Amino acid sequence: MKLILLLFLTLHQLYGAPAFNKVREFTNADGTKFTAQGMGDQYLNWIETEDGTVLKFNQESQNFEYAEILDNRLLPSGKKYRVSNVKKSNSFVQDQKINSEELSKLWQYKRQNIMRVYK
Repeated sequence: MKLILLLFLTLHQLYGAPAFNKVREFTNADGTKFTAQGMGDQYLNWIETEDGTVLKFNQESQNFEYAEILDNRLLPSGKKYRVSNVKKSNSFVQDQKINSEELSKLWQYKRQNIMRVYK
């Protein structure tokens, strides 16, 4: 039994990896394209635009949406990320941005809770 548990823990570590963090192009369901960079690891991941906006993909709508933190989870907010050539209202963009300190705390929380399971 100990051997099986040890094997499982070893194999699990092999699957953990950081996100592919090169800037690349993403597409929303309506065909709009934008560039962003993958961030995070196996515990928590998201994409981040050049201006620091944190986005999550919504499986239901097939769109990238502004992310929000709820119940120690990073979730899509239901508000589709829109790329616009017209300068966006600073208040709207600021309302949608996640504080990098909050995101860092959530990431640390996720890592610690996963590690507790294996101890």
